[in-house]
Amino acid sequence: MFDALSDALADEQFYAPLGTMADPGRRFAPARVPAGWHGTDRDIWTAWDGPGVRRAEQGWKIHVSARLERVQEVLDTVADTCFAEGVPFKHVSARFFFLALHHKHAARSQSGKSCTVYPADTGTAGRVLALLADALHGEEGAYVLTDRRYRDSRTVHYRYGAFARRSRLRPDGTAEPLLTDGYGHQVPDVRQPFFVLPDGVADPFVAEEPAPHRGAIRIRDYEVVRVLQPSNAGGAYQARDTRTGRLVLVKEARAHTGYTWDGASARERLRQEYDILTAVHAGAPGVCPEPLELFTAWEHDFLVMEHVEGLPLVKWINHSSPGLRADRPVQEFDRYHADCRRVLAALDTALDRLHALGLRFGDVSPGNVIVTPAGDARLVDFESVTPQVDRPARMGTPGFAPPPGLAAEHPADPVLTDRYGLAAVALTLLAPFHNAPQLTPANLALLRRDLAATAPVPRDLWQRATAFHRPDGNAPPALPAPEEVDADPLGCLARLADRTARGLLDLADPDRPDWVFPPSPLAFHTNTLCVAYGTAGVVHALHRAGLPVPDHVDKRLRRDALTAADTLPPGLAVGSAGVGRVLARAGHLDEAVDLLRTADRHPLTAATTTLAGGRAGVGLAWLALHRHTGDPHHLERAAAAGDAVLRTPDLTRTLGAHDARGLFHGRSGLALFLHHLARATGEQHYLAAGLGLLHEELDRAVELPDGSLSFADNSVNRRVMPYLATGSAGIGTVLLRYAAATADERCTAALPRVVADARKACAAQAGLHDGFAGLAYLLAEHADFTRDAADRRNAVRIATGLLKYAVPHGDGVRWLGTGSLRFSADVASGSAGILLALHRALHGPGDDWFTLDPAHPQENERNRP
Repeated sequence: MFDALSDALADEQFYAPLGTMADPGRRFAPARVPAGWHGTDRDIWTAWDGPGVRRAEQGWKIHVSARLERVQEVLDTVADTCFAEGVPFKHVSARFFFLALHHKHAARSQSGKSCTVYPADTGTAGRVLALLADALHGEEGAYVLTDRRYRDSRTVHYRYGAFARRSRLRPDGTAEPLLTDGYGHQVPDVRQPFFVLPDGVADPFVAEEPAPHRGAIRIRDYEVVRVLQPSNAGGAYQARDTRTGRLVLVKEARAHTGYTWDGASARERLRQEYDILTAVHAGAPGVCPEPLELFTAWEHDFLVMEHVEGLPLVKWINHSSPGLRADRPVQEFDRYHADCRRVLAALDTALDRLHALGLRFGDVSPGNVIVTPAGDARLVDFESVTPQVDRPARMGTPGFAPPPGLAAEHPADPVLTDRYGLAAVALTLLAPFHNAPQLTPANLALLRRDLAATAPVPRDLWQRATAFHRPDGNAPPALPAPEEVDADPLGCLARLADRTARGLLDLADPDRPDWVFPPSPLAFHTNTLCVAYGTAGVVHALHRAGLPVPDHVDKRLRRDALTAADTLPPGLAVGSAGVGRVLARAGHLDEAVDLLRTADRHPLTAATTTLAGGRAGVGLAWLALHRHTGDPHHLERAAAAGDAVLRTPDLTRTLGAHDARGLFHGRSGLALFLHHLARATGEQHYLAAGLGLLHEELDRAVELPDGSLSFADNSVNRRVMPYLATGSAGIGTVLLRYAAATADERCTAALPRVVADARKACAAQAGLHDGFAGLAYLLAEHADFTRDAADRRNAVRIATGLLKYAVPHGDGVRWLGTGSLRFSADVASGSAGILLALHRALHGPGDDWFTLDPAHPQENERNRP
């Protein structure tokens, strides 16, 4: 599972793979194990093997599903069959892991799987399928979405796929599973939430292939207009009633899946939601969507209800809030705040009426609020509604559910979850800032300071937003008060950088086998060594800040780099080029050269040109090595990388997916490398080529209503972003250099409009790549470019906005990483990236991992041997 939420379940402080959880509840194991068979724990699974067992690399994989209350019994049946037939298998290891696989927000590619069987050939697969179907007759389980059911079984499924861990690296460092198709070609092992056969492979277990569905999808009398939200639990669809033409919302619940942590299934919750909607609509019309029908089609339940016109709250905020746009007049804020009061008043009324019926909503959060065209607000998704005399449902939204300590302080308040959620919604209307205040409520004063720099924050809205976040008046201040920040912003930033470095070093654990510093979730799917997510990035940040790297950390980095050299992808962000660059700066030049030569030869370098994962990043690393050593061979290798980029006939195919934009995966990253290459070689054709690429990037810009320019991730995902990895902050860093080097009119005209998109008071998370720190980084760069005192003051002020995300811990501070759910030390989302941004704001340009600027004299002095 590739999401931050699942990796936040194993540990209360840091991200960790789910399988490392200390106590996942009831353990599952076969009741009868023959002599010679042994089980091995692998992540959340237990794999079984025995004497003389034949293993194939690929074939017909059998998946068996189960109801939650029958997991052990189904496992015993599967195990008995596999032991008798001499077939290897695996099963989910514990109850909590089963719930995680079948949770409503779990990955649909894993949906329904409880046991997996690996027959050695087609004949064995057919025999085992038949045996399991007979032995499990009468059992029920979730439909495994990637598979096809075997005959009329309700638990036994199959698909053709890889058994062994055969894969190839992607440029982003993740592994792509592989198999051999029917024509002998090595192809991806596609795991879609529907049955897919490789080319040249036929299904031997059906008489004929069923005809694919064509045309519109109909669910009884309802024709689906739009898929609103697919999920492991089922899905939500906008549909049209074919009898009346009325638009409706259809909510689906799949059988025996979509569980919440209390064990309630999607169907149980949907039927309860229908009953609740019926009662609420009768007792308080208008509070909830009108329920229209509940029915079962095939094995799924469907709830049809009124379609509420309007925008989801987050989308409404994005369209309406002047705080998300540049340089808006105070009058726009006044109008927006009045609209916010109307939204909150409508929610107050709805909740009061619901509470009068003896119910609580249970999950007051932006995803469950629609703002109507008239400007009122409606509650939708009554799945979490429970009677006030019962315990609240265990399915709240992170940041919008009261922390356990607060619930313990208010044991007699039956609607605490609603009051807390509504306060969090009020805060969302002002800024996307939730998880840090739960840990350090005093940080809200810093948020108010940042918001007030644009427009005054109304007292009534602020009181609503912070009603449950009262700092302890007896505790000493852990961070500077707003007045201190205003009086000495640079001093506060310097002290924050020092505390960030102390907190970072305190997190080091070089004796731990899986990581040295706690990483973000993507490290578990790439590697914990690289610049973006691992040890190398932290070491780079310490070097950049002029701080000594502990000897035991340096030795661990060097050892891990040598061990992993042949398994890393080549790139700058997650691979050997980035690690080599950091080793060079640490003085390990021989190892650095070896890693860069390996990166040069890697097949992905020939197929990928991006800064983060391909040839541009490898070339930039050679440039950095040349800067360290003066060796002309290193400059030649960088020039060879640049020449290869210029010779690439179809550049779009070598970028990130779907014609990616942005610094890390788009044309602007290539332009940045070519800019640095031109400076190092004096060859201006590199600069001219980079300028052309940057113009192509600007061709893909999206003009916002305030006139600023922003960028989407790619041609498919049209949501624009202001961030460094994806969006305007990253492209702005490149525009700055080209505007300075070429005085190009288009770059010069676009630059202030791109920078304007990064001028925010807040972001959903703090990190360098996809959060507020990246915005602060760009504005510091822009101030150095313009040399304007007002720009410099603005850049420093934005940088001090990082204070509100800091979480004090002893003498240091820690930073919440991806999704703001757990602490992280990495460059991408955690402490190391924050340290880089702070250092950039305080000390000017230098050798950051994705740039190669001449160092500030102060940095030269600090880093002199």
